[in-house]
Parts: sequence; structure tokens; C-alpha cells
Amino acid sequence: MQKKDLEKMDQSAREYFDSLPPLLQEQLTQSGVVMTTKEQLEAYCKNILGESGQTAR
Repeated sequence: MQKKDLEKMDQSAREYFDSLPPLLQEQLTQSGVVMTTKEQLEAYCKNILGESGQTAR
């Protein structure tokens, strides 16, 4: 995901992204993966943090 991809996100995805810790936001933007929905972001964060990683919300 690149910073320009943030503009392509739907509103709920952008709100979710904005609620993430800055370190996780940076990791997402450097990942190269394009995500446009909240569900995609949640799945990515769960994968990074593990299933018990509820702190991403």
C-alpha cells in the first residue's frame, strides 16, 4: 500500500486505518499491498498481530 492508496479506501476502511497505531500504519503503507476495504485491513492486521492481536482496533 502506498500513501496514495489511502484515497482509494472506503470510509470505514479509512477510519479503521486512522485508528491504528502509527507503527502499524507505517508498516501497512510500506507493505506494497493494496487494500481498499476495512475487512482487508482487519485481515492483514490479524495476520501481522496473530489471532489474539485485538489491540489493533
